[in-house]
Amino acid sequence: MKETGRFLKEYRGSECLNCGVPLDVIDRYCHNCGQINTNKRLSLKDFFNEFFASIFSYDSRLRHTIIALLFKPGKISKEYTQGKRVKYANPFRFYLSVSIIFFIINGLFIDFDGFRTEVEDKANFGKDAITEIKKSIKMDDSLTQKINDQILATKGISKSDKEKISEGILKAEGLPLLNDSLTSPEEVTYYSQEQIDSIGFFKRGFKLWSMYEDYYDKTEEKSTYRALSELKHEKNQYNKYIYHRVLKTKSIEENYGQEFFEFIFNKLPFIIFFFLPFFALSIWLIYIRRPFNYMEHLVFIFHTQTMFFIVIGLSILIAKITNINTLFGIAMLVFLFYLYKAMRKFYNQGRVKTIVKFLLVNVLFFILAGIGSILTIIGSVFIF
Repeated sequence: MKETGRFLKEYRGSECLNCGVPLDVIDRYCHNCGQINTNKRLSLKDFFNEFFASIFSYDSRLRHTIIALLFKPGKISKEYTQGKRVKYANPFRFYLSVSIIFFIINGLFIDFDGFRTEVEDKANFGKDAITEIKKSIKMDDSLTQKINDQILATKGISKSDKEKISEGILKAEGLPLLNDSLTSPEEVTYYSQEQIDSIGFFKRGFKLWSMYEDYYDKTEEKSTYRALSELKHEKNQYNKYIYHRVLKTKSIEENYGQEFFEFIFNKLPFIIFFFLPFFALSIWLIYIRRPFNYMEHLVFIFHTQTMFFIVIGLSILIAKITNINTLFGIAMLVFLFYLYKAMRKFYNQGRVKTIVKFLLVNVLFFILAGIGSILTIIGSVFIF
């Protein structure tokens, strides 16, 4: 191997500059800490040479990982858990890299502003429709009287039923949908800081929430400090947190959840990353009689989930280029077939057992995904 730059023998020293271990001139690296054996001062050229060398070194493992992952389902997980790890990228780091790239690319095609505008237009259309219905249904006294006379003259209906129908028509304009006058809102009690301090911790939160929400509705004050000053409440973390939550909730209502869903979407790579260990636990229970420990199941989960992001990501890119909307469905079928083949290869079981456990794994996945989605939304409300 040709030695250049900082690797030349003329720059090698007799001891490691990092840990102080004695070295010989033939040692390219320290056998104790692995640092390069050189006394040459770092230059710009050396810096970029080492930077690209590390990339190409990783590129070799990346190439082996992608080829095995794409074309040999289950092989990479099996070999990695059997100890053949040098030629493959770390499954956890590789998963995070692929998932972040997936969500970045996918985020370029998701139009949150367009979604919000569409929801807003539909909401406004509904409001306009209700207004038109109010105008068209309202009847003057003469029309109401004519309808009542017609009902009373109709044969085959008992007198009591005729009276009920007439009363119903007369009360029609009293329905909330047709009545423009709104009922007066419930009066919210405002508490002083001393009164708030005397209330229990959890009940205090509900009292503060209703108070701060009512105050915001009346004043639209977006400054937490000014609001607490006006209400003569302490500017402690608890009060500031509650008022800030009120502001965030109101912003969700005002922009139809756009910022809230953008917040969740940006956190999805890490949310899924922390969700997968629980999914691995469920697979461990399914294969509890097989000679696999929890970490080996987790390696398999990270590899298959990485493959999912690659397949779905490619289908989204191709669909945007070609405008073929069926590609996502095809990609899902391809991944499901890939998952079946990977399970059969990794767990080394027959077709029937693999199919049964494949179906069970997918059911558990959707159950856990549903629970995870609910917890994510609830958690996001408190930290958004």
